[in-house]
Amino acid sequence: MSAKVSMLAPMVDLVHPRFSLSAPPRSFAALMDLYEMNYLYMRRLVPDGRCVAARDVSVARDGVALHLRVLDRSPYTTTFSLTHRFVRPGGEGEESLPDLAVRVYHDARSAEAFHPPGDLAGREESDLGRRWAANRFLNRWLRFCLGAGHGFGPPAGPPGGTPTVIPT
Repeated sequence: MSAKVSMLAPMVDLVHPRFSLSAPPRSFAALMDLYEMNYLYMRRLVPDGRCVAARDVSVARDGVALHLRVLDRSPYTTTFSLTHRFVRPGGEGEESLPDLAVRVYHDARSAEAFHPPGDLAGREESDLGRRWAANRFLNRWLRFCLGAGHGFGPPAGPPGGTPTVIPT
């Protein structure tokens, strides 16, 4: 086990208690718990979603950029687009994978993915199943992004500092 993984596991356990829920997986109650965990991870990734720039890029230790775009702001919600952008083979443009829209409900302290990646969109037959799959994917991806060192903080400080967020 690498040092990164061994350091990340205790931090994840503090926020994500291995789904020790009384509600069965894929139930409505478990989905609501998943929304709450997604909110906690989004708050770690974007500590102040109400003040973050309309477009930001976070570059992690491994060099893979995470792109954030604010799609909508209202007093009680903020909707983001989160994606990685990869150059297509042959250099023919970029591809955004995964391309998720995430709505953060500030008052309810929950966050949900509401545009699942294409390969998840048609797998589940029920609405609850689709929401579970999309938000379980978001949960795992947010944990991956946080573990890689991504984050969108306040605007960069005075010159000479090392900014972690690069406005685009």
